[in-house]
Amino acid sequence: MTKTDIDLMLQEFHEQLHIPLLEAVNTVYKASPENAPESLSDAVKMLHLSAVALEGIMLSVERSDSLREDQELIGKVTQSALSLEACKDELSDLLAQCDENNSQYDNDSY
Repeated sequence: MTKTDIDLMLQEFHEQLHIPLLEAVNTVYKASPENAPESLSDAVKMLHLSAVALEGIMLSVERSDSLREDQELIGKVTQSALSLEACKDELSDLLAQCDENNSQYDNDSY
């Protein structure tokens, strides 16, 4: 696998998965309370797909001695991984808020 191959894979990752993931996270923030659980579920699914795809890219880089030493490429992959981690943290916070809101709603209904 060449650096060009990995660059193309990263570009496709960003276009097909990363940008839609960021949009899905934004959709959760904008969702009305009744639509938040579905939006959150969609974003979590997109996060999972993105993580699996990025893991495949990372494994391809690790298998190649020349790519493993390419700091620019490692930086791109690391930035993508950090972005996914930030999305995971945001979605975890939003899930906690949904749980808190549901608990509050359940307590108010008694």
